[in-house]
Amino acid sequence: LHVPLQSGDDRVLRDMARRYNSATFVERLNKAQGINITTDVMVGFPTEDDAAFERTLMAVEAIRATKLHVFPYSPRPGTSTENVDTVTPLVKRERSRRLRQMSEDLAQRYWKAKLGSHDWILVDRPGRGYAADYTPWLLDAPVGELLHAHAIGVTGEGVLAA
Repeated sequence: LHVPLQSGDDRVLRDMARRYNSATFVERLNKAQGINITTDVMVGFPTEDDAAFERTLMAVEAIRATKLHVFPYSPRPGTSTENVDTVTPLVKRERSRRLRQMSEDLAQRYWKAKLGSHDWILVDRPGRGYAADYTPWLLDAPVGELLHAHAIGVTGEGVLAA
């Protein structure tokens, strides 16, 4: 399930003109058990301070996301913040780095929980396929094959199958 968080800070969400708050977002996603959650997060929005960024990290952890699409803010014509860019490029890079590292760590945690389990995998390209929850699996099977695989390990790319 891919849902756009954007920020875990309510003030930043309001300033982005989002119609939800972080508590509702987290609460609703926590009801979705057994689902692989991915999300979009923007860093460096003009009103994002260090505390707001920390709240974003907490929200991402709370929803147990396994993949973060991280985007640094850049001014857009026609928006209320088109002439505002208060967060420095260095801060945006560092926040992006932290979120991308968090994304890798959360994916590893999710994939490691699958060790010893079995799943149905659809092979979509040589050496790789996906389970129904969109977990990437690494396996040697013909493209287009649907097979039952056993999780024996984890790499930086996904779950190793036997």
